[in-house]
Amino acid sequence: MKILIPLLFVVMSSCHGNYNSVFTQSSVCGDPDFKHKSEAEIAAMSPEEKIDQMVLEQMFHAPWNNDGNYNLLHLLIIEDGIKILPKAIEYMNEYDPNVQECEERRDARLLTAAMYINIVDSAKFRIRAIENGQLAINAFEQAIERQRKYRSDAGKDVGRGKLFSTFLEGIKGQTVKDGLIEETLEKQHNIKIWKAESIEFTNFLISLDPAYPSWTKVLVWAEMTKEESDRYYQAYLKFKAGPQKYLKNARF
Repeated sequence: MKILIPLLFVVMSSCHGNYNSVFTQSSVCGDPDFKHKSEAEIAAMSPEEKIDQMVLEQMFHAPWNNDGNYNLLHLLIIEDGIKILPKAIEYMNEYDPNVQECEERRDARLLTAAMYINIVDSAKFRIRAIENGQLAINAFEQAIERQRKYRSDAGKDVGRGKLFSTFLEGIKGQTVKDGLIEETLEKQHNIKIWKAESIEFTNFLISLDPAYPSWTKVLVWAEMTKEESDRYYQAYLKFKAGPQKYLKNARF
């Protein structure tokens, strides 16, 4: 499970520029004496409770301090996979910067929802393959648009808008894992997937098994095992043997 940590670093490094200016231990809408839950308490939480707990972690603890309890919570949320979608949808649907409420909590909820639907989609299961995933994508698009309009009307910069748009683009299209799969096929099987068929192969994998990202535990740009790479190779052979019907705008 530790192999998932680099993706957390990538995501949170992208957020780091705005983090300290928004989520601080002097937050006016929470308990500045907030303490971590124990490992046993975290392990006993439901998927919804883990997401709620992560919001508090985002508000009061900087995650790049390499805290063991934070890392455990992070990994367990990823292991929950698509079980997190209902809570993420709730947070994104509730996000409205025009409503007078605790700004820190509101922004932490959106960040948490966005971060974990992105990670789950890349590492575990392509969420656009299921109804709850489509609902999450729609909720995310609408939350991004509400944020964009609010910040534009207020004369503010885009904030995390670019980061969220990047998340959304990957969820609707191809992720880092898809790039890793293509690189692996080229290095280990001498197969070059050209740009014209790249999205078609991704759509084929989704139709074959939406959980294909979890066929390998490798993230970012490490090397897959032979067994893992062979599974993607066999999928590619099946893709090439069938009709090329996995169109660029396919929805599953």
